[in-house]
Amino acid sequence: MSKISERLTNLGQTEKSGLGFGARAASAKIPVILVGVSIAEPGDAKGLEADLYVLAAGPKGVAQSTPIDNVDIWGVAVASGTAKEIDAAVEAGADFIVSEGESAPGAALRDDETGKGFVVNSDISEDRSKAIDSSPFDFLILDGSDISFPLNVGGVLDIQEQLARYSRHIFIQITKIPDQNDLELLRDIGVSALLYDVNSASKSDLKSLRKAIGQLEPKKQKSSADAVLPQHSGDTSARDDEDEFGDHDHEEELE
Repeated sequence: MSKISERLTNLGQTEKSGLGFGARAASAKIPVILVGVSIAEPGDAKGLEADLYVLAAGPKGVAQSTPIDNVDIWGVAVASGTAKEIDAAVEAGADFIVSEGESAPGAALRDDETGKGFVVNSDISEDRSKAIDSSPFDFLILDGSDISFPLNVGGVLDIQEQLARYSRHIFIQITKIPDQNDLELLRDIGVSALLYDVNSASKSDLKSLRKAIGQLEPKKQKSSADAVLPQHSGDTSARDDEDEFGDHDHEEELE
C-alpha cells in the first residue's frame, strides 16, 4: 500500500511507530483533513509545512523525476508522455501519480503499490463520473476555485453535490484559507484534503491551517437510536386506556 493510501485510510486516527527491540513507540495523530501543496520544482517545498506535496508536470506535461528531499509523502502530476517518465518518477521515490485529465498515459493506472489520483473536470457526464468512480483511483481532485468562505448552506450543498457522485477520497483544490467553522463543515461533508498551489498560500497560511485542522476531532457518528422518537414515561394515560379496554374485551369473550 502506498503512503498516501495508508494516510487517507487512517484519517483522524493515531498511528504508533517503533523500530527495533525494546524501542519506545512514538504516536502521532493523523489529522482529519490533510493539507497538500502543488509545487513547480522540488526546491519549492523548502520551508513549506504540508502533509503531501504534488510535483507539477514538466515540459509537455510529462512527469518530473527529480525527488523532493526531506518530505514524507510526495507524488507527481502527469498530463502526457509515456510510461518511461512515470517509471523514472517512481524510482526517484514518488509515492503517487496524479493524472491531470484523460490524456495522461495509461501507465498511471498500473497495478502496483503506487497511489493514484485523478483531476476531475467540473463539466462531466453522469456516465463518466461512474466510470471514474469504478477506476482504481485512491483519491480525486475537484476544482474548488469558486468556493466562497465563509460557507453558506448553498455553498455546502454545491460541494456535497460533487462529493455525492464518488466513493473515493476527495481533495478540493482551493485558493482561500477556511476558518475553523468552515473546516468543521468540510470535515462533516467528507473532504479528505485541501490542495493549494505554492503561489496561492504562504508559508504562514499553511502553518496556521494545519494547526487549525489539528484541533479538529473526527466527525461524530450518529447511531440509529438517535433517530428514534423519545418515549415519555410519564404519559401513561393512553396505555392505561388500552389496558382497560383490553380487559373488557377479554371478559366479554369469557361470557
